[in-house]
Amino acid sequence: MNASSDNNGRKGEFDCKGYLVDPLTWDPGLRDLLAKEENVVLNEEHHLVILFLRSYYEENAVHPVIRMITAAMAKSLGPEKGTSKYFHSLFPAGINQAFRIAGLPVKHSCC
Repeated sequence: MNASSDNNGRKGEFDCKGYLVDPLTWDPGLRDLLAKEENVVLNEEHHLVILFLRSYYEENAVHPVIRMITAAMAKSLGPEKGTSKYFHSLFPAGINQAFRIAGLPVKHSCC
C-alpha cells in the first residue's frame, strides 16, 4: 500500500497497482488526477459512466466484467450506451482503467 499522499497530489491509500483502497476517499479532484494519469480527457459521458460504476459497485460490491457492466448500462442508460464499443470509446484500456478513475478497489491475485 502506498502513502496517503504522493507527489502527484493524490490523497488516499493506493494499492501497489495504483487502485484506491477505500472508495469513500474518492472525490472529483482525485478523479481528474487519475484520469490525467490514464491519459483520459473526461467529458460528461465519462462522468455519467463513472457515477454509474460507483453506484453499481456500491450496490453489488464486485469488480464486474465488461459484459455485466454493459448489460446494466443498457438497462439504466439506454441501449446506445450499453455496448462494449461505447464503453471502450470512453475508456480505451477497458474496465480496469474505468474502475481506477472511478476510485474503486480491485482485488488482485498479487502485487
